[in-house]
Amino acid sequence: MKKGGWQRSLIDAAMLWMAVFPAIKVFADLVRGRSFDLSGAGYYWAFAFRGSWGDIAISLAYIAVYVGLTAAILRYSGKTLFS
Repeated sequence: MKKGGWQRSLIDAAMLWMAVFPAIKVFADLVRGRSFDLSGAGYYWAFAFRGSWGDIAISLAYIAVYVGLTAAILRYSGKTLFS
């Protein structure tokens, strides 16, 4: 393990999932065949976090779990994603 704690691993994991998570949500909507309209989204994240407050909370919980698990894997493997 490297010195410096979890900061680097958390930043790398957060950057990765900030890019990947909205794309997964968009792809899931395409697969489900729902009406697909990005016209109301002012930016990329607005489309990923839409719906009721419960849906948004669930999405944030998922992303927190993904970031935590990815950071743990990076931390204990001693690797970085973006150097």
